[in-house]
Amino acid sequence: MSYGSYGPETDLDALLDEARERDQITEDSILPERKNSPTEPRRAVTLSAFSQERDDVPVWAWNYGEKGRVPVGALALFAGRPGAGKSTAGRWFAASASTGTLAGCWEGRPVGVAYIAAEESAKYVVKPGLRAAGADLDKVYMPRVNLDGEEVRFLSSHDMEELTEQLLAANVKLVVVDPLMSTIGSKTDVNRNNEVRSLIEPWSKLAEKIDGVVLGIAHLNKSGNGDVVAGINGSSAFGEVARAVFGFAKDTEGDEGDRILSQEKNSIGEEDLALTYRIESHTVTTDSGKSADVGRFVIIGESDRTVGDVLRSQAAGPARESGAHDALDAWLLDLLADGPVLAKEVYSSAGDAGYSADKARRAKERINKEEEIIEAYRPEIPGVWWWRRTDAKAATSQPTLPTPVEPAALQSSATLQVSGGGQGSEEAQGGKAATSQGVANPAASLPCPTCSKPLGTTGKCVACIVGKANEEAVA
Repeated sequence: MSYGSYGPETDLDALLDEARERDQITEDSILPERKNSPTEPRRAVTLSAFSQERDDVPVWAWNYGEKGRVPVGALALFAGRPGAGKSTAGRWFAASASTGTLAGCWEGRPVGVAYIAAEESAKYVVKPGLRAAGADLDKVYMPRVNLDGEEVRFLSSHDMEELTEQLLAANVKLVVVDPLMSTIGSKTDVNRNNEVRSLIEPWSKLAEKIDGVVLGIAHLNKSGNGDVVAGINGSSAFGEVARAVFGFAKDTEGDEGDRILSQEKNSIGEEDLALTYRIESHTVTTDSGKSADVGRFVIIGESDRTVGDVLRSQAAGPARESGAHDALDAWLLDLLADGPVLAKEVYSSAGDAGYSADKARRAKERINKEEEIIEAYRPEIPGVWWWRRTDAKAATSQPTLPTPVEPAALQSSATLQVSGGGQGSEEAQGGKAATSQGVANPAASLPCPTCSKPLGTTGKCVACIVGKANEEAVA
């Protein structure tokens, strides 16, 4: 046998490992006889009855609005376009876990955190950012990988076993990977599902082993369809493997500096979370004694728009004419003129009038640009959302809360569900969050006294409202 430039005692397995580390070869380039070495363990298939499996309810690492948002033992993703603040939000999440202030199972119990940052400087960005978020820096660790004395980036295909041992020894429960894509070798085709999945799934397994959470930061492409999970850069495996996915975006139609966070996937819970947040400047003192202004993630409150709404709005672009929305805005004001209307009935009426729910939301935002004229509110918490006008032309009566009929079944792929009320968004985003209650309205079956057409579920004639709005727009 010829060994080329190597001697007969050369450890070829060690050379293969070193080549993998430097991304010089891929698994497909290894000869089959070396991949199927007799020393490798044999695979075996067994059957296990579900009666022997132990089931349980989810444990939530993060709760918001009395509902579970990020489960323990899972991979979660913060996804957004550049500049949205997703990395800053990741540092807030890490800091809260390290100080025991993250609402969830770790609240009051600080846990260890590992922070892998491949794109941002630990010296100038990550550590100052953790300071600004109030992290306990003694509990936040930075994993490092060295190869022959040289620091190299972490690869999930090579370093996971040793990382797992280190995390268990330090009692680390949260791992932040920013970005998750950085842990995939450069020879991997990031658009091929099978290749990417084999390198993403180890992160889910790691979360299970440490009984904690792996939070990956991901970038969104420029698709304007509003589907955050499908819009994550690279293979669809990122969104498929993750159990919880959150979108982040700048709100170009909101107040200056406002941004929106919304839960776009929750495999074992509800997807009804939509929040407004800002990246506020905070002054920190570094180890050098010098001060720096650093961005800090701050939740402002609830939002009636999702990141999907924002992305679709941005893709649609500005109106070609300043008066292009006059008819829609007039229709919405007229719909609310006689008093409060259920938010879901606003959307239903908009559909009957030829408008989408997104257009109805944007009409409300345009009308409220200078002064809040249309308010979204809930008479009871938890409860359904209503819209009402706050100006003098609108009726001031409060709605009579409807008598709920049998509630709609929870649409969720989860086999187990932890129920809870609280502060949610104005409407459910996604089928899994459809918990609103049906309301019977006898007026819906009556004819309109003007045109004799059936009244809508709001008790108003959509046809007459649309006709009036169009006449005013033409005038």
